[in-house]
Amino acid sequence: MESVIELLKSISSENDTCTSSKKDEVRVMRAVMNDTTYSVGVYGNEGKKDEFNPSVTFREVCASVISGAAKIPANEANALIKDYEFKRSDAERMVEFSKEFVNTYLHTGRKLPLGGRASSNISLALKPVPAGERTYPKVVDIDKDGNKIYAPGKTYVPSYESVRVFAPAPVWKKK
Repeated sequence: MESVIELLKSISSENDTCTSSKKDEVRVMRAVMNDTTYSVGVYGNEGKKDEFNPSVTFREVCASVISGAAKIPANEANALIKDYEFKRSDAERMVEFSKEFVNTYLHTGRKLPLGGRASSNISLALKPVPAGERTYPKVVDIDKDGNKIYAPGKTYVPSYESVRVFAPAPVWKKK
């Protein structure tokens, strides 16, 4: 089992650009699901107010499902899930599920607060972008040194949805 902290450090040290990686998404999700020692502080206006352990919480959900579906006592279901190691395929499904939750919730028109952490307080909201004409840098020529020469180009873009990120300085950091 990979430690979440070690995995985050490893991935961060490998990359100096902000790119996406399905493989890393699954690795992080699997680590978060399996690492029962990983927890994060949850912050509110007064500072740290709670501790959240995603693996323990997820195991509680799984135990509840096992208990309800198999009609067995909760303590027996907890014992079954306690030492279970989630597989790569479990993590892949949870990544898909998590992304779909975010996409679905954003369509309610409400902000999705991601929760206060030690150094951030981020929320997301869906932002409709109206159709219209947009300018962009258009290559019109190449100079004698091989450098591209740009001029403003125009194109029509149909309406689409974007995500607006709210990330003010956390109140607990301002003190």
